[in-house]
Amino acid sequence: MKLKLLNILVLILITTGLRAQNIVGEVEYRYKIFYDKIYSSLPHLTQQERDRILLTWNNPEGYSTRMKLQFWPEKSLYTYGEPYEVRSYSWQVQDYFIENNLNDQTYLKYMDQMGKTYIVRDSLNAPKWRVMNEIRDILGHMCMKAVSEDPIKGQKITAWFASDIPVPIGPEEQFGLPGLILAYDINDGMLIVEAEKITFGEPEQIITLPKKMKGRELSGSAYQDIVKKFIQTSVETKRAWMWEIRY
Repeated sequence: MKLKLLNILVLILITTGLRAQNIVGEVEYRYKIFYDKIYSSLPHLTQQERDRILLTWNNPEGYSTRMKLQFWPEKSLYTYGEPYEVRSYSWQVQDYFIENNLNDQTYLKYMDQMGKTYIVRDSLNAPKWRVMNEIRDILGHMCMKAVSEDPIKGQKITAWFASDIPVPIGPEEQFGLPGLILAYDINDGMLIVEAEKITFGEPEQIITLPKKMKGRELSGSAYQDIVKKFIQTSVETKRAWMWEIRY
Protein backbone atom coordinates (compact mmCIF):
# COMPACT_ATOMS: atom_id res chain seq x y z
CA MET A 1 0.00 0.00 0.00
CA LYS A 2 2.82 2.41 0.92
CA LEU A 3 4.63 1.62 -2.33
CA LYS A 4 1.47 2.26 -4.32
CA LEU A 5 0.97 5.60 -2.59
CA LEU A 6 4.59 6.56 -3.27
CA ASN A 7 4.17 5.70 -6.96
CA ILE A 8 1.10 7.92 -7.15
CA LEU A 9 2.99 10.81 -5.57
CA VAL A 10 5.87 10.37 -8.03
CA LEU A 11 3.39 10.30 -10.92
CA ILE A 12 1.82 13.55 -9.73
CA LEU A 13 5.20 15.26 -9.45
CA ILE A 14 6.19 14.14 -12.94
CA THR A 15 2.93 15.02 -14.68
CA THR A 16 2.63 18.44 -13.04
CA GLY A 17 6.29 19.32 -13.43
CA LEU A 18 6.25 20.79 -9.93
CA ARG A 19 4.88 24.12 -11.14
CA ALA A 20 6.09 26.02 -8.12
CA GLN A 21 5.06 29.31 -9.67
CA ASN A 22 1.43 28.41 -8.98
CA ILE A 23 1.44 30.10 -5.57
CA VAL A 24 -0.54 33.26 -6.33
CA GLY A 25 -3.99 33.28 -7.85
CA GLU A 26 -7.75 33.14 -7.56
CA VAL A 27 -10.18 30.23 -7.59
CA GLU A 28 -13.90 30.40 -8.32
CA TYR A 29 -15.85 27.64 -6.58
CA ARG A 30 -19.38 26.34 -6.90
CA TYR A 31 -20.91 25.75 -3.48
CA LYS A 32 -23.82 23.32 -3.86
CA ILE A 33 -25.99 21.95 -1.05
CA PHE A 34 -28.58 19.15 -1.22
CA TYR A 35 -31.24 19.66 1.41
CA ASP A 36 -33.16 16.51 0.53
CA LYS A 37 -30.13 14.37 1.45
CA ILE A 38 -29.42 16.35 4.61
CA TYR A 39 -32.91 16.29 6.04
CA SER A 40 -33.42 12.65 5.19
CA SER A 41 -30.40 11.87 7.37
CA LEU A 42 -31.56 13.72 10.51
CA PRO A 43 -32.97 11.10 12.92
CA HIS A 44 -34.19 13.67 15.46
CA LEU A 45 -36.73 15.22 13.06
CA THR A 46 -40.25 13.87 13.02
CA GLN A 47 -41.43 12.24 9.82
CA GLN A 48 -44.01 15.02 9.41
CA GLU A 49 -41.32 17.70 9.67
CA ARG A 50 -39.04 15.80 7.32
CA ASP A 51 -41.81 15.46 4.73
CA ARG A 52 -42.70 19.15 5.03
CA ILE A 53 -39.11 20.28 4.47
CA LEU A 54 -38.54 17.89 1.59
CA LEU A 55 -41.73 19.09 -0.11
CA THR A 56 -40.44 22.67 0.08
CA TRP A 57 -36.71 22.21 -0.54
CA ASN A 58 -36.34 19.04 -2.59
CA ASN A 59 -34.22 19.78 -5.67
CA PRO A 60 -32.21 17.01 -7.39
CA GLU A 61 -29.78 19.62 -8.75
CA GLY A 62 -29.15 21.15 -5.34
CA TYR A 63 -29.07 24.80 -4.32
CA SER A 64 -25.91 26.67 -5.17
CA THR A 65 -23.94 29.87 -5.03
CA ARG A 66 -20.48 30.99 -6.11
CA MET A 67 -17.55 31.43 -3.74
CA LYS A 68 -14.12 32.96 -4.35
CA LEU A 69 -10.69 32.21 -2.88
CA GLN A 70 -7.56 34.31 -3.38
CA PHE A 71 -4.22 32.92 -2.30
CA TRP A 72 -0.59 33.91 -1.82
CA PRO A 73 2.31 32.08 -0.11
CA GLU A 74 1.66 34.04 3.08
CA LYS A 75 -2.16 34.29 3.21
CA SER A 76 -5.56 33.54 1.70
CA LEU A 77 -8.87 35.40 1.47
CA TYR A 78 -12.29 33.83 0.97
CA THR A 79 -15.82 35.17 0.48
CA TYR A 80 -18.81 35.05 -1.84
CA GLY A 81 -18.17 35.22 -5.57
CA GLU A 82 -19.47 37.97 -7.80
CA PRO A 83 -22.08 38.36 -8.96
CA TYR A 84 -23.91 36.71 -6.09
CA GLU A 85 -25.86 33.70 -7.26
CA VAL A 86 -27.78 32.29 -4.35
CA ARG A 87 -30.53 29.73 -4.88
CA SER A 88 -31.08 29.00 -1.24
CA TYR A 89 -31.70 31.06 1.88
CA SER A 90 -31.96 34.77 1.20
CA TRP A 91 -29.95 35.55 4.35
CA GLN A 92 -26.94 33.62 3.07
CA VAL A 93 -25.96 36.74 1.15
CA GLN A 94 -24.57 38.27 4.30
CA ASP A 95 -21.10 38.96 5.61
CA TYR A 96 -18.93 35.87 5.31
CA PHE A 97 -15.16 36.34 5.12
CA ILE A 98 -12.26 34.10 6.05
CA GLU A 99 -8.68 35.36 6.14
CA ASN A 100 -5.87 32.90 6.86
CA ASN A 101 -2.45 34.28 7.73
CA LEU A 102 0.08 31.55 6.96
CA ASN A 103 3.07 33.47 8.27
CA ASP A 104 1.90 33.69 11.88
CA GLN A 105 -0.58 30.78 11.58
CA THR A 106 -3.67 32.75 12.57
CA TYR A 107 -7.11 33.29 11.07
CA LEU A 108 -9.94 35.79 11.10
CA LYS A 109 -13.54 34.84 10.38
CA TYR A 110 -16.22 37.50 10.00
CA MET A 111 -19.65 35.94 9.54
CA ASP A 112 -23.36 36.10 10.19
CA GLN A 113 -24.46 32.90 11.91
CA MET A 114 -27.27 31.94 14.31
CA GLY A 115 -28.84 35.38 14.00
CA LYS A 116 -25.71 37.28 15.06
CA THR A 117 -22.48 38.61 13.58
CA TYR A 118 -19.30 37.02 14.89
CA ILE A 119 -15.66 38.08 14.62
CA VAL A 120 -13.56 35.02 15.37
CA ARG A 121 -9.77 35.22 15.73
CA ASP A 122 -7.47 32.39 16.72
CA SER A 123 -4.51 30.20 15.76
CA LEU A 124 -4.84 27.93 12.75
CA ASN A 125 -5.44 24.34 13.77
CA ALA A 126 -5.57 22.06 10.74
CA PRO A 127 -7.95 19.09 10.65
CA LYS A 128 -6.42 15.63 11.01
CA TRP A 129 -6.24 14.53 7.38
CA ARG A 130 -5.56 11.04 6.06
CA VAL A 131 -4.18 11.07 2.51
CA MET A 132 -5.59 8.22 0.43
CA ASN A 133 -4.23 6.43 -2.65
CA GLU A 134 -6.77 7.89 -5.08
CA ILE A 135 -6.27 10.59 -7.68
CA ARG A 136 -8.64 12.74 -9.72
CA ASP A 137 -8.26 15.38 -12.42
CA ILE A 138 -9.81 18.77 -11.63
CA LEU A 139 -9.37 21.56 -14.19
CA GLY A 140 -6.21 19.90 -15.51
CA HIS A 141 -4.64 19.45 -12.07
CA MET A 142 -3.93 15.97 -10.74
CA CYS A 143 -5.44 15.91 -7.25
CA MET A 144 -5.04 13.46 -4.40
CA LYS A 145 -7.83 12.44 -2.03
CA ALA A 146 -7.77 13.13 1.70
CA VAL A 147 -10.39 12.46 4.37
CA SER A 148 -11.18 14.00 7.74
CA GLU A 149 -14.04 14.48 10.21
CA ASP A 150 -15.83 17.32 11.95
CA PRO A 151 -16.87 15.83 15.32
CA ILE A 152 -18.98 18.83 16.35
CA LYS A 153 -21.21 18.77 13.26
CA GLY A 154 -20.90 15.02 12.78
CA GLN A 155 -19.56 15.33 9.25
CA LYS A 156 -17.34 13.14 7.11
CA ILE A 157 -15.19 15.30 4.83
CA THR A 158 -13.55 14.21 1.59
CA ALA A 159 -11.15 16.67 -0.05
CA TRP A 160 -9.10 16.70 -3.26
CA PHE A 161 -5.89 18.74 -3.26
CA ALA A 162 -3.48 19.73 -6.04
CA SER A 163 0.16 19.29 -5.05
CA ASP A 164 1.29 21.39 -8.04
CA ILE A 165 -0.34 24.41 -6.36
CA PRO A 166 1.75 24.33 -3.16
CA VAL A 167 -0.37 26.44 -0.83
CA PRO A 168 -1.97 24.61 2.15
CA ILE A 169 -5.39 26.23 1.99
CA GLY A 170 -8.83 25.70 0.47
CA PRO A 171 -12.45 26.85 0.42
CA GLU A 172 -14.64 27.38 3.48
CA GLU A 173 -12.82 26.10 6.59
CA GLN A 174 -10.79 23.42 4.82
CA PHE A 175 -7.00 23.72 4.87
CA GLY A 176 -3.83 22.02 6.05
CA LEU A 177 -2.99 19.75 3.10
CA PRO A 178 0.22 19.94 0.99
CA GLY A 179 -1.56 21.63 -1.89
CA LEU A 180 -4.58 23.79 -2.73
CA ILE A 181 -7.93 22.07 -2.11
CA LEU A 182 -9.86 22.24 -5.37
CA ALA A 183 -12.89 20.24 -4.25
CA TYR A 184 -14.43 18.70 -1.18
CA ASP A 185 -17.71 17.15 -0.13
CA ILE A 186 -19.46 16.49 3.16
CA ASN A 187 -21.19 13.24 4.07
CA ASP A 188 -21.01 11.70 0.59
CA GLY A 189 -22.44 14.58 -1.38
CA MET A 190 -24.76 16.43 0.99
CA LEU A 191 -22.58 19.47 0.28
CA ILE A 192 -20.22 19.73 -2.69
CA VAL A 193 -17.74 22.57 -3.21
CA GLU A 194 -15.71 22.37 -6.41
CA ALA A 195 -13.45 24.70 -8.37
CA GLU A 196 -14.88 25.94 -11.67
CA LYS A 197 -12.04 28.27 -12.68
CA ILE A 198 -8.46 28.98 -11.62
CA THR A 199 -6.60 32.15 -12.59
CA PHE A 200 -2.92 32.38 -11.67
CA GLY A 201 -1.20 35.67 -10.95
CA GLU A 202 -2.13 38.65 -8.80
CA PRO A 203 -5.96 39.01 -8.63
CA GLU A 204 -7.33 42.07 -10.38
CA GLN A 205 -9.47 43.04 -7.39
CA ILE A 206 -8.34 41.96 -3.94
CA ILE A 207 -11.02 40.79 -1.51
CA THR A 208 -11.38 43.36 1.26
CA LEU A 209 -12.92 43.02 4.68
CA PRO A 210 -15.49 45.61 5.75
CA LYS A 211 -13.78 48.74 7.10
CA LYS A 212 -15.96 48.68 10.20
CA MET A 213 -16.50 45.18 11.50
CA LYS A 214 -19.22 45.11 14.13
CA GLY A 215 -19.98 41.91 15.94
CA ARG A 216 -19.22 39.70 18.89
CA GLU A 217 -15.49 38.95 19.12
CA LEU A 218 -14.60 35.43 20.18
CA SER A 219 -11.79 32.91 20.16
CA GLY A 220 -12.13 29.85 17.98
CA SER A 221 -12.83 27.55 20.92
CA ALA A 222 -15.49 29.88 22.34
CA TYR A 223 -17.24 30.01 18.97
CA GLN A 224 -17.13 26.22 18.64
CA ASP A 225 -18.73 25.93 22.09
CA ILE A 226 -21.60 28.14 20.88
CA VAL A 227 -22.01 26.03 17.74
CA LYS A 228 -21.99 22.80 19.75
CA LYS A 229 -24.62 24.10 22.17
CA PHE A 230 -26.79 25.39 19.31
CA ILE A 231 -26.71 22.00 17.59
CA GLN A 232 -27.55 20.19 20.84
CA THR A 233 -30.48 22.52 21.48
CA SER A 234 -31.71 22.06 17.90
CA VAL A 235 -31.64 18.28 18.28
CA GLU A 236 -33.49 18.43 21.60
CA THR A 237 -36.19 20.69 20.12
CA LYS A 238 -36.32 18.61 16.91
CA ARG A 239 -35.17 21.43 14.64
CA ALA A 240 -32.71 21.40 11.75
CA TRP A 241 -29.61 23.29 12.93
CA MET A 242 -28.30 24.06 9.43
CA TRP A 243 -31.00 26.67 8.98
CA GLU A 244 -28.74 29.06 10.90
CA ILE A 245 -25.25 27.55 10.71
CA ARG A 246 -23.30 27.18 7.51
CA TYR A 247 -23.24 23.46 6.71
